[in-house]
Amino acid sequence: MALGRYLTHAVVLLVAMVVSSFASVDRNLPASFALRLGAVNAEGLVGGEGGSVGQVSLGRTSTIIKPIAVPTSAPKPHTASVYTVGDGDSLQTLAARFGVSESAIRWSNYSLLRRTDSNVAKGQQLVIPPVEGIVVTIQDGDTAASLAAKYQTDPQAIVDFNYLRDPVSLPAGVAIVIPAGKGPDFEKPPAPPPAPIRTSYVSARPTGSAYSVSAGGPSAGSYGNRFAYGYCTWYVASRIPVPWLGNAWEWFGQAQAYGWATGQTPRAGAIMVTWESGYGHVAIVERVNADGSWTVSEMNFVGWGIVDQRTIFPGHVPLIGFIYH
Repeated sequence: MALGRYLTHAVVLLVAMVVSSFASVDRNLPASFALRLGAVNAEGLVGGEGGSVGQVSLGRTSTIIKPIAVPTSAPKPHTASVYTVGDGDSLQTLAARFGVSESAIRWSNYSLLRRTDSNVAKGQQLVIPPVEGIVVTIQDGDTAASLAAKYQTDPQAIVDFNYLRDPVSLPAGVAIVIPAGKGPDFEKPPAPPPAPIRTSYVSARPTGSAYSVSAGGPSAGSYGNRFAYGYCTWYVASRIPVPWLGNAWEWFGQAQAYGWATGQTPRAGAIMVTWESGYGHVAIVERVNADGSWTVSEMNFVGWGIVDQRTIFPGHVPLIGFIYH
């Protein structure tokens, strides 16, 4: 009996030693993946269930997952935007603001800006391309290939940029962006008609004296405008941003239509409007003198593109009126 009990104890002890030795065997696994008996090893669970170990992201069964790069800047839009021209805007400032060339804006608004001497005007609505290129409206029969040939670019670029499913059947009437496209040549302004050269403007005052024109005057301003260079209208509009168009004689009525104040009394800074040619004439009043005369700066009175100054007395020009701003 006693011998039997001793044998039983010896067998139990031997089994316990074997189990203990098995648990401590090194299977050559990384320490972070070795499960220990007793408390749960969290790093070991990562190897089977997924998670992060240090800087590495793991999926189930220890598959390494490549981290997704997060963009640091907003993606470029793929559609054109519409911009309303405001005070002080010009082709140059808009091109810089939207990161495209002046030509890209001209081509995308060809009906408004096809002439090289044209510029934007307050209140205009312009189509702005999202990238360098052209915004056009699809016409019946247009395809990606035909548009690419017309605007000198790659048809696949048109397909990819506009996410076109069918490059052959394009919907007419829809605006489309032509990346890196080039439009038609811009129109040059017509040559100015020959203008008579006048060296002076002499008109008798009631006392019998006269006045003359002096060369020079304030240079043109920085406001872009749509009047042809060299004429009185261009000079005045370069210094005073008028919102209207038309010949000089029309300015007085145009100003009233736009709500600008008008009158018959000269003031410094006012626009003088006269009938001194078949198209009228405009000038800027620089100062009003103590003797009732006023001095104006003007262009294309002495000659085309020439700036001069005149001192004018009441009643000695075919005056239409003054525009105040």
